[in-house]
Amino acid sequence: MKGRKEEGITLIALVITIIVLLILAGVTISLTFGENGILARAKEGKDKYAQAEQNEIDILDNLDNYMSTVLVSEEGYNEEAKVNEPKLAAGMIPVYYDEAAETWKVAPKDNAENKWYSYTSENKQWANIVTVSDENASLRTAAVDTEIPMKDITTFFVWIPRYAYSIVDGYKTSNTETPSETNAKEEKKIDITFIKGNTNVGIDGVQYARDYDETKISAGSKTPKIVHPAFTFGDEELTGIWVAKFEASGTTEDNKAVGNREGGTAEPTAPDESTYVKILPNVVSWRDITIGESQYQSMSMKDNKEAYGWNSIVDSHLIRNSEWGAVAYLCYSKYGSVPMINGSGSSNKWHDFYTGSGPSAKDSETSYEDWTAETNGYNATLGQLASTTGNVYGIYDLSGGADERVAAYCNSGNTILSTNGKSSSNPEIQYFTLVNGKATINPIYEKYWEAYEVSEEEKNNSIEVEGETLTQDELWSESKKDAEGEYKYEEKRHDLTEETWNNLEKVKGIGMNEVGESWSYRGLVNGTLIGWKTDPTSTNEESAIAWNGDWILVGSANRSFMYRGDGFFGESNAGVMRSDWDGGIAYCANGFRPVLAF
Repeated sequence: MKGRKEEGITLIALVITIIVLLILAGVTISLTFGENGILARAKEGKDKYAQAEQNEIDILDNLDNYMSTVLVSEEGYNEEAKVNEPKLAAGMIPVYYDEAAETWKVAPKDNAENKWYSYTSENKQWANIVTVSDENASLRTAAVDTEIPMKDITTFFVWIPRYAYSIVDGYKTSNTETPSETNAKEEKKIDITFIKGNTNVGIDGVQYARDYDETKISAGSKTPKIVHPAFTFGDEELTGIWVAKFEASGTTEDNKAVGNREGGTAEPTAPDESTYVKILPNVVSWRDITIGESQYQSMSMKDNKEAYGWNSIVDSHLIRNSEWGAVAYLCYSKYGSVPMINGSGSSNKWHDFYTGSGPSAKDSETSYEDWTAETNGYNATLGQLASTTGNVYGIYDLSGGADERVAAYCNSGNTILSTNGKSSSNPEIQYFTLVNGKATINPIYEKYWEAYEVSEEEKNNSIEVEGETLTQDELWSESKKDAEGEYKYEEKRHDLTEETWNNLEKVKGIGMNEVGESWSYRGLVNGTLIGWKTDPTSTNEESAIAWNGDWILVGSANRSFMYRGDGFFGESNAGVMRSDWDGGIAYCANGFRPVLAF
């Protein structure tokens, strides 16, 4: 009996043993495969390690960015190329254009054999980069000379390196003839010297100033050379900026162009959850949004890693007025070419104008109705005439196409700043806020918007006209008509605009006050139509023009936002120096263009 007890096992013991083993097995499986099991914890640990590694990379990138922007140095200057090398972030693919294959291919980051860029008067090859979405992430590390299919590209950007400039023998002069009569758009040039790193030292070894005293310069003479203000972004000094190559565009899930009024319909196509900013040629540009929404869509790009592949160091925003000026001045130098108009579209097809298009003919600054990529597309012979380099490497749509909003405004306090200077997609974001009934810039976004000062009367919204006190909106309304032979309202509009113009003289590099001696103000024409005038006593519209033939129009306090370039319908009066102002309303002709700064 004793022996059997030592060697055998009871049925109850066997059952208990099996139960214990099952419990242990269950615990083991749970510990291994459960929600909080070993494998889940291992995966979580792997993910956290990868995130920590990415965080470390971002920290180092941001530190490097801080060191190279806040601290002044010549880092980034390429002695061989005599220009600052393009600054790259994750996801940016340097490209060159293979003319034989008519495709874009990966360029060497070290610019071997000047394959990527050549900022010379002979080549005028400005550096280009493209981005692709995560679906095509393998292209981000593709070998040199690998083709980047156009269907895979999400954006194109062009590098504008830091430089100093001088207006050459044309300071504050105007032209009274149209460009087609005098070829004025090529007549005057701007002298450019590229700068080393983010210093103020030119490649010629000269230390350049940041400003000059315009009172010491006579009209028509040459200005001293100064560093262009576009390369200062908040507290940072930049080695250059990346500017969108084309006007922004976007599509819906069913591939409709957002902002487009297909067939001339009343309502534009609205974006959906799949829509994001694209920068591409030969597509309909994104319009019919407020300037605040233009800023929101531009700034949202920096957080969309999936679409572009870049990291947190990239700062995207709506192009500022000074940044527009930086492009305009560079194309008027020997390193660029003055672009002809993007004339795609007509009175019958105003809703169908395409990015990157050229003029209707080599010697014509007019719009046209029939568009084909083969004839007028960005890489066609006519299309390249609308580039800032006269070839495929420049920036397009700065003249014609759509009117383009820039992040600039009259600092008037008018409520239109807060009502139209906000996002419709995300109303919680307020670029401008109301304080005691006056609109003011939100300090968080101050570096993204450039303010231009107006008169004290306008700032206080209390304007005196021969004993009558008016608001901004009242003065610039059609109800304030002068009696026959009187001009008190017109003269007041003229005089207040003159104060704005005088304040603009303190601002350099924007391509308005430096290239023209006169300006137009918004007044009443024939007592009813609000138009542009230079003479308060006249009932005719008259637009002041710069030495390059573009209009100089100075806005009023109740139409506080600025746009540049003019639309295709502006024809010969459209151009990179053209300035105009509106109330920031959503309007079919207004497009936008992002910039990357880091």
